[in-house]
Amino acid sequence: MPGFEEDRDYFNGGNTKAKKLKPVTAVNDGTLVNFAKVFLYMFIYLAITGVVAFGLGYWIWSSYVNSGYTDEIPTLYLGLIIGSAIAMVILMLVINFIVIRGKHSVLVPSILYSIFVGVLLSTFTIFMDWKVIGVAFGITAGIFALMSLIAFLTKGNMWPLAILGIGLILGGGILALINLLMRSTALMWAVTFIIFAAIMFIAMFDVWNVKKICEQGNMSKNLSYYCAFIMYVDFINIFIRVLYFVALIMGKSKS
Repeated sequence: MPGFEEDRDYFNGGNTKAKKLKPVTAVNDGTLVNFAKVFLYMFIYLAITGVVAFGLGYWIWSSYVNSGYTDEIPTLYLGLIIGSAIAMVILMLVINFIVIRGKHSVLVPSILYSIFVGVLLSTFTIFMDWKVIGVAFGITAGIFALMSLIAFLTKGNMWPLAILGIGLILGGGILALINLLMRSTALMWAVTFIIFAAIMFIAMFDVWNVKKICEQGNMSKNLSYYCAFIMYVDFINIFIRVLYFVALIMGKSKS
């Protein structure tokens, strides 16, 4: 895609465009416009995921209850879940390959990814009360908005957050392996909160990094799509963890 060859430098460590521009010392109108554009595309990804999750979940639920083909519905749905999980892995590789090559748009694979995420999340809409999902989404939106505000207003360097987040993920993974042998409830909860903290730190760093990109001037649509995709993935990761906690607290599921 025209213009993306230079934009990809942001993600390859070169940042050649940043070297040609003067440092930005204050938030300007251009930054706000670019930042708002990224959030708009992220919202579109989330909307697609939500429509697919609730639409498919409702269709599977109603078909299973009302249809006489009750043996075929679970098999079909299981195939969709497995196929979507595999497709998500492939699409993530494709999106990153496109960013590295910088010759095509990431919009279509990003939309496809959000559709397949919706298929996976439809399992929640089938078995959980929609009020629980709504509360979890509201909490996630609030958390993400607060993190975005902090990252947007921060003038310092947030790279330490990314390093800390990666370190916590590695540490949490080691503890999770150890817990396979110990089977400790306390250690399981420790791993859960460690991973959740790691995801929060990485998400805040990603928002800050997007802000730094927005400060450099006009963004191509492709770069906006990719930045929105990164933030969308962070939002979904946070939402799944929040949903788990909310479900435990509210203790409700569809009967």
